[in-house]
Parts: sequence; structure tokens; C-alpha cells
Amino acid sequence: MNNKVIVVLLVLLLLFPGGTAYYSFTLNQRIDRLGQDLAADQAEQTGRIGGISDNLASLAADTGSRLDTLGSELSGARNEIDSLSGGLEAAEGGIFAAEVAINTVSGQVTGLDERLASVETEVSGAIFDASAIYRKVSPATVRITNGQTVIGSGFIYDTEGHVVTAYHVVEELTSIVVITGDGRLFDATVTGYSQPSDVAVLNLSGDPAMAPVTLGDSSRMQIGQPVTAIGSPLDIRDTLTAGVISQVNRYTNYGQENNWVPNLLQFDAPVNPGNSGGPLANGTGEVVGIVVARIVAGQGDGIYYAVASNKVKRVAEAVIADGSFPYPWLGVTITELTPDDAESRGLETTFGVTVSSVDSSGPALTAGIRTDDIITAIEGMPVRDTGELTSYLGENLSPGDEAVITLLRGNERLELTVVIGSR
Repeated sequence: MNNKVIVVLLVLLLLFPGGTAYYSFTLNQRIDRLGQDLAADQAEQTGRIGGISDNLASLAADTGSRLDTLGSELSGARNEIDSLSGGLEAAEGGIFAAEVAINTVSGQVTGLDERLASVETEVSGAIFDASAIYRKVSPATVRITNGQTVIGSGFIYDTEGHVVTAYHVVEELTSIVVITGDGRLFDATVTGYSQPSDVAVLNLSGDPAMAPVTLGDSSRMQIGQPVTAIGSPLDIRDTLTAGVISQVNRYTNYGQENNWVPNLLQFDAPVNPGNSGGPLANGTGEVVGIVVARIVAGQGDGIYYAVASNKVKRVAEAVIADGSFPYPWLGVTITELTPDDAESRGLETTFGVTVSSVDSSGPALTAGIRTDDIITAIEGMPVRDTGELTSYLGENLSPGDEAVITLLRGNERLELTVVIGSR
């Protein structure tokens, strides 16, 4: 047994160095292969890092080039902005110079308009051809009848078959027949009217195929300018009378009722019943008013009235468009400022109107206007009498408009804003 153990041990001792040498050999081979693999990996990684470095360098170079390009473009843009700023400053200077020039030209045009109006006045005063005016206006002048007798006159207003006349001519007619200047007959209906303005618009049953009258600017009418009235007084057709403008912006009562009418031109061309509603023409044949009234015999002579054309136009256009004319209303009763009133109040002039009453639900009360206030201006326009105040309202303001009223209350001067109402 001992000998066998010894033999086994000897065999193991002989085998151990060989096994160790073999293991060491194989281990060295594995270490060599690992070193080769590691070297290969290092070479591969080095190559990759080199490629990445090359890409980064290329990207840096490309980015630098692009930044240089953007810098150049930005510099160019800045130069353009500087150039545009200089151009803008130059343009602003040019615009300012143009505005100055426009204001200068506007002033010159205004001056020319005023001079032209003055020249027209001088020409119409110096050369007044009543026959030429008659030829121009009479074809569009019509007669208003009840089918039997002439009640009044009127004129063709537009190419749509509308006729304008005085409201009091047609207010009681149940049947209206219009006779044109060439004798043709047309049935007519009332399109609409403004009783406080004494203006009515009729619509003919057919197309008269006649040129309408030309409306003039009644605000340019001056005292002394020649005018002609054309109509059918006392059923005498196609009659012309001539005279001059006596005054403008009248406000008076005429007719059987308490019918106060503003925006009136006063003239002295003789007119009679039948003329009402007919045209009043200026020296160039433009219609500047509708004949509406005369001072009756026994009360006076040579005093006749026509509703100014600017008021007529406002009423007619509103009536044709909407069927009615919303009359501007201040909500006060006014009277002339008498010499006694002016003296008792310590005033140096009778210009202005006295507020004799204020409507309890009117716009004047809301604005703070009181009884006994003296209205001296509206919207900066001086008010000398009741005619000027009512005429300004009728021709320039509409319900809903705001107007600044200047007034005296004792020794205090006030400016109150009124929202115009509708009468």
C-alpha cells in the first residue's frame, strides 16, 4: 500500500511541471491574442477619433465661413438700415414740406373760392340776363293742381321723377296733378315732407324725361344780389318776376297757423298765390330757394320769402332716402334780445337771443341751459338773432349731433354741450 502511494505521488510530481508548463504556454498565447486584439481596437478607435476630429475641424471651418458670411450680410443689412433711416428722415422732411405746401395751396384755393364767389356776385350783378335765366329754369318748372285749378308751383328735382314744392301747397290736397312745362299731365303722390321747413317732395306717376333744375349754394347769397321767381301766380302760367335778395337767414311766421319757418331768404321780386313752391333762381340760373310766402297787402309790400336751397336739399334727400326729415331740435323757446333787455343786463349790444322757456324733456334742459340765458353763439358761429340760430340748426345739425352753445348767464360766460334732439 505504501509503495503504491509513493508511485502515485511520483507520477503526480512528474506530471505537475509538464501541466504547469503547458498552462503557462497556453496562457501566454491568450495574453498575446488579447494584446493583438487590444492593439487592433486601439488602432480602430484612433482611426475613428481621427475621423471625428477631421469632421469637427471641417464643421468648425464651415461654421466659421458661415459666420463670416452672416457677419458680412449683417453688416450690409446695417448699412441698408442706416441708408433707409437717412431716407426716412429725408422723406419725413419732404412730407413736412409737402404738408406746408398743401396748407399753403389750400389757403390759396380758399382765397380763390372766395374771390370766385365775389366775382360771380359782381358778374351776376353787372350782367343780369333774366331772359336767359327763364330759358334755363322754366322748362323744369311745373304747376301743382287739384285737377281743376292751379294751387301752386314746383320744379323737377332729379331724374327719378321727383318734384319739390312747398308743403302748404299740397297738405290739404286729396288728388294731385302735376302739369309740366310742355303741358303734359302726371298724377303725383307725396313721397314725404317736413312741415317745419315747409318743403314737400312729390313722386310723379311717370318719367317726365326732362332735365332737373340745378341747385345753387344758398349760403353764398348776399344782400343785393339779383334773383328771379318763376311760377304760375293767380293761375297765370310761366310768369317771371325779378328783384334782389333783401336779407338771409330769416325766421318768420306765415299762414293761418302758428307756423314759424327758418332758413328763409327774403327778396323783393313780386310773387302771389300760385307762386308758392316755385323756384327762386340766382343770376346764373341756379335755384337758390323755394318761394313760400309774402307779406299780405295791408301789412306790407315788397317782402317775400323762399326756403333756402341748402335746406331744401337736406330735406329732399332725407325724404327721398327715408321718407321723412328728422328736424333738429334744441328744446328751447327763444326771443329777440330787446334794447331794454340789453340795457338792464348791462350789455353793449342787442346781438344774441333770450331763452324765454326750456322744454321740460328737451336736450337744452339736460345740457344745463336755463330760462333767461342769452345765447350768443353756436359752434363758434355768432348768433345775432333768432333767424341765425334756427337757420344754423336747420342747415348744419342733425339729431344726435353734439353742439357747443355759448351763452351769458348774469355776468358769467358759459359754454355748454348739447346733444341735438329731434322735433
